[in-house]
Amino acid sequence: MLVGDAAAFIDPFYSPGMDWISFTASAAAELITAQRRGEPMAERIARHNRDFALSHRSWFESIYKDKYEYMGECDLMSLAFRLDLGLYYLGIVSQPFKYGARALLTPPFAVPRSRPVFRLIRTYNRRFAQMARRRRRLNTLGKTNRGRRCLIPGFTLSRGEIIRLFRALGKWAWLEATEGWRSWWQRPQEEAAVTPALPRDAAEETLAIGRP
Repeated sequence: MLVGDAAAFIDPFYSPGMDWISFTASAAAELITAQRRGEPMAERIARHNRDFALSHRSWFESIYKDKYEYMGECDLMSLAFRLDLGLYYLGIVSQPFKYGARALLTPPFAVPRSRPVFRLIRTYNRRFAQMARRRRRLNTLGKTNRGRRCLIPGFTLSRGEIIRLFRALGKWAWLEATEGWRSWWQRPQEEAAVTPALPRDAAEETLAIGRP
C-alpha cells in the first residue's frame, strides 16, 4: 500500500506532501485495521481507490494546472494566493479541528458537498491563466509588477476569515469587470502547448490497491 508522495506526487508549489501523507496514511491505517478485524475488504478498497484517485486529480486540476502561466504576475498570483489559502484553511485545515482524526479518512474533493468548491477554485485559476496568456500576447506580462509585494497576515480558523475570503472574491469580480472580460471569448490554446496533460487514469494506476 502506497502513501504520501510515493502514492502520488502533485506539485512542489504549496508543498501538498504533508496533507497528502496525512490523508493517505490515515486511510491506509484504517484499511489495515479493518482487514485485521476480518471485515470484508473489497468494497472498502474500491472506495479507497476511487476517492483518492478523484482527490488527486481534482487537486491538480483545480489548484496547480496552468498555475505557472501567471505565477510571475503579482496581481493575479497574490489574488490566487489569498483565495487558495483562504479556502484551504476553511475547507481542509478546519476539518480535523471540528471532527477529529476521522476527518482525515475523507480526502479533499472526494465527496459531493466539496465539488462546488473544486469548481470554484478551478474556475478562478483557469481565468487567471487565461488573462496571463492574453497579457503575454499583448507583451504586457509583468508590466505592473514593479514596486508591488504580496504581504498578508497569517490565516486562522476563526469565522472572521470568511470576510477576507469574500473580499478576495470581490477583487476577482472587479478584475473580471476591468480586464478579464476581454478574454471571455478568447479561443483556448491547445492544452498540450501550455501544460502537459495529466492522464486521466494515471492517479488510478498509482493509487490502486489490490490490483494485479
